[in-house]
Amino acid sequence: MEEFVSEFGELSNADVEWLQNLYRFTEENILPVAVDCDVTCKELSSCLFQCLCRICHNHSNTCCYRRKDGLILPLSYRFISLEELQSQQKTPCCSQLTWSTRQFKQWTVHKESLLMNHKALSRTNLLLCGILTDKTSITPSAEERQEQHNGGILYLQDKSGFIPCEVIKLDARWLGQLVLLPSWSYIPLTAVRRLGGTEAGYLEIIEAPFLVFPKLLVGSLLASNTLNVLLPESAIHLLDKGFYCPKVKMNIAGELGCLCSLIHIRGKTFFFFFLNSFETEDSLPVLVQVPAKLMWHHCLEVSKQYVITKVFISSLQGTNYKVFVVSSSSDFYQYDVGSVKEQTLAEFMNISHMKQTFKSELTSLACKEESFQNRSSVDWSTQHTVEEMFKSRESKICSYRGMISKVLNVAAGLYELDGKFGLCVAYQQLVNYGRGLRPGAQVEIHDAHVHQKVYEHFPHIMLCCCLRSTLVITEFSGFSTEFQPFSSSGNLYISLLFKYNLDLPNYLWVVHIIETFTQRFCPRFLRKQNVLMCDTESGIIGMFLNSVLKYTSWKLVAKSARNIYQEILAQSHQCPLKEISQPNFPCQSISLSELLSLTEERAWRSLHMSSLLPDDEIKYLIAQQLNSKLAWSFEVSKPEDFQPQMILHGIFQANYRTGRLQLLDTSGTLDCVVLASNEVNQIAFSDTSYLDCLVQLQKYQLVIERFIHSEFPSSKQLDDPRFIKEKHTRIYVQFCAADLQVLKRRAVSTRPKLLIPALSSTLSTSARTAARSSCNEACKNDELNSITSNQHQDGPSLPKMPRLEEVVLQEGHVGESRRTVCSHPLWTGDEAVGIPGQGERLPGTGTPAGRSTACTSQRRKETRNVGCVTQLIVVTHKDALMLRNCQYGRNEGCEHTNGSGEAFVKKAKPKLRLAFQASAVHIGSPREWEDESKIEGLPELEADPSLCSEHNNRTQVLLNFVGKAVKWYHLINPGGVYRLIASKQLGTSAFEQRNSTTIPEKALQSLNCPLFLSFQPGWNLQYISTVSCLHRSQLFKNLINLSAYFENLASEITHLCTIQEVLSCSFSAPLVSFTGIILERICYNPNIRANFAAVITDKNAQGISVPGDWGLKLTVGDVQNTTIVLHIYIDFMMLSYILGILPGTVVTFHSLERVTSRHNNVYCKYVPSSSVSMLENPSPEAVRSASADLPLLYLGNLISVQGNHLQGIVCCHVVNIHWLKLQWVCSLCCSIVKQGKCTRSSGPCPSAVAIFRANASATVEDGTAVARVYCKDKQVADLLALGPIDWERLQHHIGPQGEVYFQCQGRTGYELHEENTEDILMQYLGVVCTSTIVCRSIQLAFRFESRSKSKIGQNETFQLRTFSCGDHQYMTKMTPALSLTCLDIKEVDYRKLCHLANDRLIQ
Repeated sequence: MEEFVSEFGELSNADVEWLQNLYRFTEENILPVAVDCDVTCKELSSCLFQCLCRICHNHSNTCCYRRKDGLILPLSYRFISLEELQSQQKTPCCSQLTWSTRQFKQWTVHKESLLMNHKALSRTNLLLCGILTDKTSITPSAEERQEQHNGGILYLQDKSGFIPCEVIKLDARWLGQLVLLPSWSYIPLTAVRRLGGTEAGYLEIIEAPFLVFPKLLVGSLLASNTLNVLLPESAIHLLDKGFYCPKVKMNIAGELGCLCSLIHIRGKTFFFFFLNSFETEDSLPVLVQVPAKLMWHHCLEVSKQYVITKVFISSLQGTNYKVFVVSSSSDFYQYDVGSVKEQTLAEFMNISHMKQTFKSELTSLACKEESFQNRSSVDWSTQHTVEEMFKSRESKICSYRGMISKVLNVAAGLYELDGKFGLCVAYQQLVNYGRGLRPGAQVEIHDAHVHQKVYEHFPHIMLCCCLRSTLVITEFSGFSTEFQPFSSSGNLYISLLFKYNLDLPNYLWVVHIIETFTQRFCPRFLRKQNVLMCDTESGIIGMFLNSVLKYTSWKLVAKSARNIYQEILAQSHQCPLKEISQPNFPCQSISLSELLSLTEERAWRSLHMSSLLPDDEIKYLIAQQLNSKLAWSFEVSKPEDFQPQMILHGIFQANYRTGRLQLLDTSGTLDCVVLASNEVNQIAFSDTSYLDCLVQLQKYQLVIERFIHSEFPSSKQLDDPRFIKEKHTRIYVQFCAADLQVLKRRAVSTRPKLLIPALSSTLSTSARTAARSSCNEACKNDELNSITSNQHQDGPSLPKMPRLEEVVLQEGHVGESRRTVCSHPLWTGDEAVGIPGQGERLPGTGTPAGRSTACTSQRRKETRNVGCVTQLIVVTHKDALMLRNCQYGRNEGCEHTNGSGEAFVKKAKPKLRLAFQASAVHIGSPREWEDESKIEGLPELEADPSLCSEHNNRTQVLLNFVGKAVKWYHLINPGGVYRLIASKQLGTSAFEQRNSTTIPEKALQSLNCPLFLSFQPGWNLQYISTVSCLHRSQLFKNLINLSAYFENLASEITHLCTIQEVLSCSFSAPLVSFTGIILERICYNPNIRANFAAVITDKNAQGISVPGDWGLKLTVGDVQNTTIVLHIYIDFMMLSYILGILPGTVVTFHSLERVTSRHNNVYCKYVPSSSVSMLENPSPEAVRSASADLPLLYLGNLISVQGNHLQGIVCCHVVNIHWLKLQWVCSLCCSIVKQGKCTRSSGPCPSAVAIFRANASATVEDGTAVARVYCKDKQVADLLALGPIDWERLQHHIGPQGEVYFQCQGRTGYELHEENTEDILMQYLGVVCTSTIVCRSIQLAFRFESRSKSKIGQNETFQLRTFSCGDHQYMTKMTPALSLTCLDIKEVDYRKLCHLANDRLIQ
């Protein structure tokens, strides 16, 4: 080292240190690999220094110059080994030895002006030196053989290792030479997955390297001797079938017309290129597969003329193609007329002694069809010419120069060119993993397919590279962008591309679907590796595409696998990119937020106010009625209503804030109403195994409920949007559980799917099978549920139900009703039991913000090791989900020591929280488990003999759910069998304690409930089956005693009645449960309680309220006979808004309060102990059929009918008109309007809109009974048989008077009051009402009212009445007056009258 430094004379300490570092670097890193140079370390160090001097001299750099004042060295630069570079440099950088600081700053400004939001490469003062190699001359070790790199890749080598290199133009003579790089960029691989072995990045060689030993450069690009060559027009005949060509080597020459990409298949790397004739269209295919010659791919340039030596002809295995093959001794030279001699085919055959297998003249092989490798020069396309290409739908080929402006999706091989065009390289292989394809890189694309308007989510014009296309980098990017490698190995996109042989439109659609999945669910819910898992059958994307092929119209044409040789060598080019197909995408899957926005926009855009009201009613509605009917409406969309059809995906979860089931992704949530798939049991959806699973929906109903606050004065202003003051929507999806397809389950099972009648006879075997496919929520759930203790009512005892607000804010004692959910002084919350806060959590989930809900394997392992305790229960009743007082009467901060109530001294301010309670019965005793995942079947039933005892006492338990525990609301349903799961640390006593520390002992005694449990943090709930399924299972059929036990257990569940039974006069139960179909839903405005403004605020804050202060009136029909109807009233003051209550929906109501009005009408009220579950999706056809298929009845049939609201059709005769009331009323105050002015006496009315109203009463009979019919509005016109014109004229004549009341007088009805005898209008009405046109036979649709019937408890059906006729009196029994409300009047069908007449004769 000293001898080397001494050659430079007197130096400063800094210069000496720099030269010493150069020597050490040479000795440690360069000398061990420069074995072919046969030099010492001193000589090699001197050569390195001389190379630096040449670099600086060529670029006029002042470094490394010896002047009078001494030697100037590049002290700011230092040599670095490749290992140090890869391990220490974590960000992209560049080194420019020959640039000054000013030049680098100018370059930085220029680069950053090309692309916005991109920073130029940072500069580093490092020097790299090593040997350029392709690794072909290196004998790999055993470990390196396992990580064999693809051929054709350039490396820089020193003692520490190799690093891949990319170079713009490679001189083949550089291989094996020791070089110094004056200008280079290092791009580290930031991705976790390392490609091609252990490389952590690669080099971009910006300027040509300098040889350390330039004298060792041998060879020339021009041939030294004259070469005999065959031109393409002669050599092409050698590829004919008629020639037998042994391995005779020859020289060929031509212009490089096409350079195909490198291909790596089955461990072999190769590429093709084509030499075109200088004069004709002939072209020679040449195959390069010798590893040492693969670097030619970096050396050859399209449109240049070359001579290829020592090639031979060979047939490709398994094909009919013959090609020229480069041998290991082949070389290439630039074509020079003076150094070559053209041979004819005959001369070559004579010299080579080739034989022709048949005697015929040599004929020229004409080129067929389009063959883009035959072009003699490159026709470069510009942005303008590319855009002008599409005058037809034919495939186009072009070559293009441009800059990569964006990486769209590197795994899918998609880039953006010049901010305008797209580039797709997925149909070819990038053996070098796409190194250099970074934003800012200038590229040349040869022979690319051009497609237009392929897919809306990608650029309008796409340039696509097939196997015959060439992608060349002409200038490396100067931006500090990371390297995103492209590899076809283990690539989901490429696997799907080849599996389905996708054309470009379908491929881009698949890419967009995968991108949507990753954006929506990664990394919050799923790992990106799970979504991109290269499994086209059981992976998430694979299962999705399989279902798309099965259930949609996506019919992929069966195509044979891609034949790479045919794609490259065929005269008529064939590849998946040549044919331009019309895009026909089978479906779409967008984010939930986009779905909600799209659906809401569609809902309001398609809404016409007049369509929400019946045509025969719209003109007769006053403002209050009109706005009330417009207050709520709904619309149902199906998947096929979207184009293309919409498929829903999401994480299925239960929201702990609202208690609703939801689909969830990173963009938002979509509420769900899930219907059970078990049609036999008709129970609500309860399966907990779907929680936290990625699910897919292809069959569903998307419901849009519209809430409008309007102030329309009449129907004439419905098209004026100014009268709409406020509008909201509530969007959710309804579907059946059978249509729920799971794409990704959790790790452990949650439900043993075993208890159905058709299953195996052993529980454990069935459960063992189900455990492999389902998930266990207890091993995953990390939520902290709020502890609460609330009062419960177990069975109906008092007929009078409290008001909802009384339940919420009641002070004093616990109510005596066992079903009534009354408030009680409670103390609850996480702080009450000393549970630390869990921080802010994501909406709708139990997961902290910024943290994935997917459990790590470590936490699942720890959870399983802890063990658990379980308890089987049967739910017998569930209360309403509503705001309740959960902290009433407790001292703040005090500890509850006993159940005596001593701590309830100071009553705290009521705090309303969402909560509900459920009644249940314990099955067996609690069990301990060491590992929850090993629970199979129902071991509690198999191992507990006490269940078989007929004297076994069933333990009643009251479960309280408050706070985050309300998420279980829609999964807990009466009749369901569940397993409560708690941590083993709590012990079995967790399910046996009376919980007296949270609720007074006296309260429990008053409830007659021995056990009160609050759903604790960390507890879990697992759905097993239903009681009926347990009873029918094969196991219990073998155990007679256990079967009898479940028979008795089923009696604990509330019995479902029919609506006809509820309407019966003999029915006396205060609480009723029944199943029915909703026929009509009407909003009404209940009495507003001003003192509950805080309650409404709480509801809005928790997101559980309905817009406006509306209540609901439901008309529910019996499932078997929809003409039997019952009205149900629901007040949402304290209730959480109930989804899915739509006309046509089959629902089950539990524990409604049955009320009898003062007119003996029976209706029901939704009270705190009530609940509702949906069984079938809404069917508009069912509602229409219910109203159209009314039964044909006789009036006499109504005499003995019990109940009310019976609907039907009767063919009857109008006896006479009792009275008519025709009036113009004010739309706002309902006062009479005369001559266009409101006559309100209490003050001026701001409204000037009048509405015409008509009412009438008529007597009808059908030979079996007489009835009084009440008609209104349009029905009056039908009753009077007035056409539209006559009806309008009558309204016009009533206008000046404002009101007309006509009543028929006398026995015949012809007499009028004396004061009306001269009134022409009254005379007209008298004539009309008594004419035969009015007193005619009609078909009357009616609703039967029971107001005139005797009260409940009186059994008399007939009444004794006396009639006088002259001097004689007659006494007879008469039926009470029948009161009918008209629904519709039609002219009678006389064929129906004949049928009725025959029916009477038969009777």
